[in-house]
Amino acid sequence: MLWRAALIFLPLALVAVAIMLLLYRAQSEASLGAVQTAEQKNTEIAQQRFIATLTTVVSDLRFLAQDPTLRRWLADDNPVTRADLGNEYLAFVATKGLYDKVRFIDLTGRERIRANWNKGDPRLVTGDELQDKGIRYFVRETLKLRPGQIYVSPFDLNVDNGEIEQPINPTLRLSTMVYDPAGLPRGMIVLNYLGQRILDRITAMSTAGRDRLWLVNDKGYWLLGPRPELEWSFMFPDREQETLGALYPYAWERMQGGAGAGQFMGEAGLFTYVKLPPVLSGTMADVPGAPEGVAPALPGWTLLALVPRSVIDADLATLKQRSITAALVLMLLFAIGSGFLALYWEERRRAEVQTKALNERLARDNAELDAVNTELEAFSYSVSHDLRAPLRAIDGFSKALQEDYADRLDAAGVGYLQRVRQAAQRMGLLIDDLLQLARVTRSEVAREEVDLTDMAGKVMQELERMAPERRVQSRITPGLVARADGRLMRVVLDNLLGNAWKFTAGRDPGQIEFGVDNGRTERTFYVRDNGAGFDMAYAGKLFGAFQRLHDAKEFPGTGVGLATVQRIIRKHGGRIWAEAKPNEGAAFYFTL
Repeated sequence: MLWRAALIFLPLALVAVAIMLLLYRAQSEASLGAVQTAEQKNTEIAQQRFIATLTTVVSDLRFLAQDPTLRRWLADDNPVTRADLGNEYLAFVATKGLYDKVRFIDLTGRERIRANWNKGDPRLVTGDELQDKGIRYFVRETLKLRPGQIYVSPFDLNVDNGEIEQPINPTLRLSTMVYDPAGLPRGMIVLNYLGQRILDRITAMSTAGRDRLWLVNDKGYWLLGPRPELEWSFMFPDREQETLGALYPYAWERMQGGAGAGQFMGEAGLFTYVKLPPVLSGTMADVPGAPEGVAPALPGWTLLALVPRSVIDADLATLKQRSITAALVLMLLFAIGSGFLALYWEERRRAEVQTKALNERLARDNAELDAVNTELEAFSYSVSHDLRAPLRAIDGFSKALQEDYADRLDAAGVGYLQRVRQAAQRMGLLIDDLLQLARVTRSEVAREEVDLTDMAGKVMQELERMAPERRVQSRITPGLVARADGRLMRVVLDNLLGNAWKFTAGRDPGQIEFGVDNGRTERTFYVRDNGAGFDMAYAGKLFGAFQRLHDAKEFPGTGVGLATVQRIIRKHGGRIWAEAKPNEGAAFYFTL
C-alpha cells in the first residue's frame, strides 16, 4: 500500500510546487505593480497640490497688483492713502493666513509699505523698520519683468537683515511689476508665501514606515528630505555638498536624463519622480497687458518618492512565506489524500471480493422478502376476511340472544352477553388498526400539494357529527399546505385529531388546535389540546404498538394509532414528538 501511496503523492507534490511558484510570481508582480501605481498617483497628487498652491498665490498677486487702493496711493501719496493701503495689506495677511509678508517695493528696492504675518499676530512695519532690498536677487529679477509677467523665486529660507531667520522659515516669493496709468513702472508687489505649509502637506502624503516623499531643486538640494539636517544645505556654506546626487547618485543621474515623470528601481529601493512644469500655465489669460502666451516661469523643482528596498523585500518575504506555507499545507493534504486513496484502493479490492457474495446474498434476501410480503398480503387478506366473519357472527348472535332471549336470562347472563359483544367489537377495531398499520408499512409515498387546513376541517366536522352533544372549540390555522401523500396525511390527522377529541372528553369546553410553529429551525406542524395529558416520564412508550398510557375503560382504543402515525411521518422523512403535562393537555409536533 505504501508504494501505491508514493506513486500518487510524488506527481501531486510536483504539481503543488509548480502551482505555488506560479502563484508567488504572479502575486509578487501584482504586489510590486500595486506599489508602483500607488507611488505614481501619490507623486502626481503632490504635484497637483503644489501647482494649485502656486496658482492661488498668483491669483492673489494679480488681485493686489490691480487693487484700486494701490492705484489711489500711487496717484496721490499722502498719509490717508498710505494708511488705507497699509490697512488693506494688513487685513489681507490676517484673512489669508498664507503669507509671511506682503510688500510694495519701489524701483530703488526700498520697502514702502509692508505687512507682516508675525507668527499669527499681523502688524504693519513702518519707519526705520522698512528695509532696503535693492541687492536681493528677487528685486533684481522682478525689475527685469515685462508688464503682466510674474516672477517665482527659488524655494529658500527667509533672510532678514542679512541673517537667516530662526527658527527657519521656508519661503517662496512671487512678485510682479506695478505700472501707473501712463504705463510707467512705479515699483513691485512681493508676496512671501509661508512655504512650510506646502511642505507639511507633502509630508502628510508619505505613508508611515513605507514610502518617503521628498522635494529637491534643480541642483539636487533637498527642500524636503530624508532628514532635517540634509535640508536647505545650499543656504549654509559648510553643507553645500549634501545633495540628492551625493546620497543617491544613480537616482539623480536617472532623473537628470529622464522625462518629466518616471519610475525606476535602484539599490535603495523604488524611486518615483515627477518634475514640476517649467511654466505655470493657465494663470495669465486675463491679465491686462500681459504678452500673449507668457506664464510664470518656475524653478526646476522635482517631487521624489522612495519606497525603501527593505519594505519591498519585506512584502516579498511575506508573500514567499505564505506561498511556502501554502505549498507545505497543500503537500500535506496531498500526502493525506494519497494515503486515503491508497487505502481506498486496497479496501476497494477487498470490497470487490465481498461484493459478489453480498450480491448473491442480497438476491436471496430479496427473494425471501418477496415471499414474506406475499405471506403478509395473504395474512392481511386472511385477517380481513377469515377473522372478521367469525367476529361478526359472535357479535351478531350475541345481539340476537340479547334481543330475543333477554326474558329467559338472568342479569348475570345479560351481562355476560354484553361483555362478549364488547370484546368482539374491540377485536374488530384491533384488526382494523393492524390492517391499517400493515398497509402503511407497505405503502409508497406519493407526494403532492396537500391542503392540510381543509383536511383537518373535514376531520373535525366528522368528529362533531358523531358527538353533537359535546362542546369543543377548534382552531385551525388557514393556508396550511404541504407536499405530502394526501391519503397517508388523512390517516395522520384522523389519529391525532381523533386522540385530541377523545382525551378532551372531560373538558367543557374542549379546546383543539391545529397549526404550524414557524419559530423553529424547520417547519413544524402541531395538534394541541387541553385534555387529559400524560406524564412525560412515559413519553418513550407513546409510539410503540399496543402501548397505552391511560385506562381503556376511561379512554377506549387499541394503542396502534400513534405507531401508525409515526411510521407515516418517518416515510415522509420527518419526525414526531409530544409534550404534555397530566391534566393540562398535550401537544403533538411533526415535520415532513
